[in-house]
Amino acid sequence: MVVILKYTLMLVKFFKNIICVLILLLLGCKTSNDNKEKAAITLTKDTSIKYAKRFAIASNNNITMLYLFGNKDNFDTTATYIVYADSSAIENIPKNITAVKSPCKNIAALSSIYATMLCELGLIDNIIAIDNIDYYNNAEIISRFNSNQIIELSKGIDIDLEQTIQLNPDIIFTFGMGDPKKDVNPKLLQTKIPVAISLDHKEESPLARAEWIKFFAAFVNKKELADSIFNSVEKKYNELTALASSVENKPSVFNDVKYSDSWFMPGGKSYVANLINDAGANYLWRDDANYGSIPLSFEQVYVKAKEADFWINQSTLKTKTELLSFDKRYSEFKAFKNGNLFNNTKTTNKKGYSTYWETGMIYPDKILSDLIQIFHPELKSEIKNNYYYYEQLN
Repeated sequence: MVVILKYTLMLVKFFKNIICVLILLLLGCKTSNDNKEKAAITLTKDTSIKYAKRFAIASNNNITMLYLFGNKDNFDTTATYIVYADSSAIENIPKNITAVKSPCKNIAALSSIYATMLCELGLIDNIIAIDNIDYYNNAEIISRFNSNQIIELSKGIDIDLEQTIQLNPDIIFTFGMGDPKKDVNPKLLQTKIPVAISLDHKEESPLARAEWIKFFAAFVNKKELADSIFNSVEKKYNELTALASSVENKPSVFNDVKYSDSWFMPGGKSYVANLINDAGANYLWRDDANYGSIPLSFEQVYVKAKEADFWINQSTLKTKTELLSFDKRYSEFKAFKNGNLFNNTKTTNKKGYSTYWETGMIYPDKILSDLIQIFHPELKSEIKNNYYYYEQLN
């Protein structure tokens, strides 16, 4: 009931924002004849967006409006974008709306996830800049980086401002919390280079994150292709979920490893928790109300997970020996003793970063396929696929 109420409030605020924008646009639109009535502008909400809760789209034949809902506790609009082909359609728009000419041809994608989204939309030729090349497995992106066709703009949090200005991309896709004034370097904002903030990481469900391909598609005129890709993923994901729901035995599962003094366990409402649940397993922290990770001590995890059937996602580690080199007490877990240790490291680059982080967010059906086979090997014959991302620690 609470979730329904929150989503209803989000829709009310969304349509209020559309009305406000329409009024402002109407005030700025004049016909060549002052005696003529002002042209009416109408927008139609994209109702195909079913899972993502942190963005919305509305459009007509001339413009597309995108709204971000970046606040943690509500769905107020924190950023608005207007995508246009003809500049006459955006005369006198409010200053707090970012205008982007479409389709964007020169793009800076400051995450391997965003770059992969664009690649899946057939736009690798449009990518002129990325963030840290160390995170990438995509062979063509690496090749283009090595031949200076793609430029690296950052190794950490801070972007190379001078190099970015020289490149002058049509748009920059970057990570943030949804407020351009806080997420983007003020000097970069002054350049007027459009910066679009992705909030895919704030979505809780796997299909919600995958649906963000529609957000990127709106800037590059690829809506139909994005819809097709997502519809295929949705269909496969739901079929796999139905398959896993038929099992009677649900093994217990826990996640991750301890970093320094804390073991950051995904909350019960998190993306990882939803994946484990959909795979027909019992996530030990499923009753927790957090959407993010919760810091726990080794002792807190041990008490709850020492008899767990499976342990997944051990950072970049590939062997039991590596795992024990961080903490010998890991050997005391039942999952360690039984060899039920699985990590998403089947395919990694030289730095140890997995393809899981590049393509898995777009194709959660592949992650789900792996997890179902791990937790329910008796279903392998029905899935008929090998692991995409996971391998067993040896």
